[in-house]
Amino acid sequence: MARREEKMDFLQNKRFFLPDEVAAILALSRRTIYRMIRDGRLAGIKLGLGPYRIPRGNLESLLKTEDR
Repeated sequence: MARREEKMDFLQNKRFFLPDEVAAILALSRRTIYRMIRDGRLAGIKLGLGPYRIPRGNLESLLKTEDR
């Protein structure tokens, strides 16, 4: 149980998520996450040559719209 609480704290304190992390949270493939970024369904920020970063607010917005 403590491990789950640690994971929840980690997610709540994080400002940006990597596509792999978002894929795990949403139970989707990494490829789908990149497709959602490309389509505009999920806003991601590209910093230099590294992977996209998905701001917490954008992920929360997506989760709210998916719940409807």
